[in-house]
Amino acid sequence: MSDAELTPVQLTWSLTWPPVVDAIRALSGRFGATVYIVGGAVRDAYMNRPVHDLDLVTAGVALRVARTIANKLDGAYYALDEERGVGRAIVSFEGVRYEIDVARLRGASLTEDLAARDFTANAMAVQLDGDPSAIFDPLNGLADIKIKRLRRCTPDAIASDPIRALRAVRQSATLKLMIEPATRADVRNAGSLLQNVSAERVRDEFFKMLDIPNPHAALRALDTLGLLERIIPEVRAMHGVTQGPPHV
Repeated sequence: MSDAELTPVQLTWSLTWPPVVDAIRALSGRFGATVYIVGGAVRDAYMNRPVHDLDLVTAGVALRVARTIANKLDGAYYALDEERGVGRAIVSFEGVRYEIDVARLRGASLTEDLAARDFTANAMAVQLDGDPSAIFDPLNGLADIKIKRLRRCTPDAIASDPIRALRAVRQSATLKLMIEPATRADVRNAGSLLQNVSAERVRDEFFKMLDIPNPHAALRALDTLGLLERIIPEVRAMHGVTQGPPHV
């Protein structure tokens, strides 16, 4: 599907965006290109969850967009990856700190960019200067959220970046979405691939998992899927070990 064929889903209610989005929207005329809000921010706005940070994509110069946001909102600017065209603006707006990452589209279109993401619930977009309640959803992420399903975007989504296996477990526990069978099989198979991921990325994702409201559910799922021992090999020897009261 090309962007010319991509029609947004028009919701019958308004998404709730943090005030910083209106401030960024007011800057749209300075960007020189169309900018979209993508990923978890769109998902959270749809699920009526707090939106803390923003991911933006553009076919234009993403670094310029990030710098403009930082300059106009009295924030700080960082070039995260100049080669890939990824910049970050860190701003405080109405007492709340936001990290706003702006990236060049992956692929030749918004459709290709969304298809290259991890899960369909995170593969949605809203045009910044367009209707804030019209969601571009080429992979049917809205339908998956409605039936509480976590589904990979493509058959190679997890194998191409094994850290997404850990992210699947965390997001399943956090968002109360059931990992669908094919995605679950890919998550399990990604265990042997985690050795190819930097220890820092694995550590960061694991710590995020420990910081969710119900980390025990995520740890249990990691163990069931054979991923926990890939992160902490010592747990292999703990299976079947019993403890007396008051330990659990």
